[in-house]
Amino acid sequence: MATSNTAPKIIPYNIKPTPLVPNSPKPLLLYKNCFLRDGKVDIALAYDTFTKNGWDPQWVTTYGNTQRSHYHPATHEVMVVLSGPGTIRWGTADLTDDPKKHTYGTPGSDFEDGSVFIDVEAGDLFVIPAGVTHKSFDHRAKDLDPTCLSGGGAHKIEADDPRSFVGALQLRGFTMMGAYPRGMSWGWAEGGQHVGSYEDVWRVRNADLDPVYGAEGGINVYWNRRGSSL
Repeated sequence: MATSNTAPKIIPYNIKPTPLVPNSPKPLLLYKNCFLRDGKVDIALAYDTFTKNGWDPQWVTTYGNTQRSHYHPATHEVMVVLSGPGTIRWGTADLTDDPKKHTYGTPGSDFEDGSVFIDVEAGDLFVIPAGVTHKSFDHRAKDLDPTCLSGGGAHKIEADDPRSFVGALQLRGFTMMGAYPRGMSWGWAEGGQHVGSYEDVWRVRNADLDPVYGAEGGINVYWNRRGSSL
């Protein structure tokens, strides 16, 4: 299992469409206390669990003090917090190009109303349906932009032995690892790009296995309930 003692608790968030963002009929899923050993995330265990369940890690990123709100229109995603704390804003589009304003500004003016803010810590894991916007940031960070630690344009872990590479990383600040269903790669979309075609995003097929639980639990339960998938 994904922790040394107990199975992760799953918290679902139902995030509705906005005028600019499709979000999803499927809930965003937060799994608490994943892969923790002695208070730290076992990155190699996370890597092994994802790959065993058909989700391939493609990046490890340390977040700065802002990020553009974005979503992935053609694939689902799993992100695990390797070190923290940090903050993720879900469900809404940026309304300005000023990075400070669209991160720390006023709802309804600098970003859409209806945001869900979640403060995160090591061991928090999110399974994100295609179309759900997110922006990850650390208000304590000195660096403005995120820094990818794994190369490959954040589309692959650029190392001869990716598992050993991520397991040996020295982490600082708010850092996450992201993975995608095998054969998929992420694309970047921002608010307004799929207005009028939200259902195309909602029809992205479920992965065959949950990234943590495999064939039982997780998306097999929450994404297959009536009304949570198309």
